[in-house]
Amino acid sequence: MKVVVIGSSNIDMVAQVNHLPAPGETVGDASFMQSLGGKGANQAVAAARLGGSVTFITSLGNDMYAEILKKHFKKEGITTDYIIDDVNQPTGTALIFVADSGENCIAVAPGANYSLLPGSIIHFSKVIDEADIIVMQAEIPYETIKRIALLAKQKGKKVLFNPAPACLIDEELMKAIDILVVNELEAAFISGIEYTGNNLEEIALSLLQAGARNAVITLGSQGVYMKNDKEIIQLPGYKVNAIDTIAAGDTFCGALAVICAQREIDRDALSFANAAAAIAVTRSGAQPSIPTLDEVKHFMLEKELALSFNF
Repeated sequence: MKVVVIGSSNIDMVAQVNHLPAPGETVGDASFMQSLGGKGANQAVAAARLGGSVTFITSLGNDMYAEILKKHFKKEGITTDYIIDDVNQPTGTALIFVADSGENCIAVAPGANYSLLPGSIIHFSKVIDEADIIVMQAEIPYETIKRIALLAKQKGKKVLFNPAPACLIDEELMKAIDILVVNELEAAFISGIEYTGNNLEEIALSLLQAGARNAVITLGSQGVYMKNDKEIIQLPGYKVNAIDTIAAGDTFCGALAVICAQREIDRDALSFANAAAAIAVTRSGAQPSIPTLDEVKHFMLEKELALSFNF
């Protein structure tokens, strides 16, 4: 299960507030927490904790956080040989508000993440040869994402793309995507079809017609919907006490990548990813919330869910 994650690393500055501030509003009595994040890093950590052999390709900045992040990744068992050091930019930073309800809003200063440019691919093309699946998100330059996806397709590798923040995807890139993972808002934006609450099949079909092999739409507490040219799978969400939704989607992607590195996407793979994300929302922070493989197995055992694969 060789998973190569290519994406962003951030330092998350989190303020826990009783409600999200409206424009022009100052919300007091916040609790502050600093943690390690970035969608790429979150997905790499999730894949590693959930049983994958993970190599993470990212760009870190000219500050103390770069070394902190490298040590952290190594501690998680992630291969860091292909990390790029940018001496001109700071490490990416995310400013996050989390409401007591668990909802959040985020502003990201990309910093060194935008230095992960197409020209750097030559330095790590070998690792793509050895991968079972390539995982990317949209916090690095679009041109890099496209170049890597096309290279991976040429080499016969699976590509899981999570276009978050939402971005428009051209036809050439879409046809290189095996698994497109989006939430309902991202799906609506990319497809150009407004989400009404009961038109998931129409939206998913549009994404498939655009070129993706599998369209996976995550629905938060409502679960997950998947469509390909063979079947439709819809799973409900698990009832948990959600306190923080940060990194739930990233946990889902990391978990799904680990399973799909060894087999085609199916109900069991989606159920496993769904369970991992459900655990994540019961904890605060990005990477601190990501569960281990044993925790997910225990959770699924409690829910009396059996899987058709072993680790």
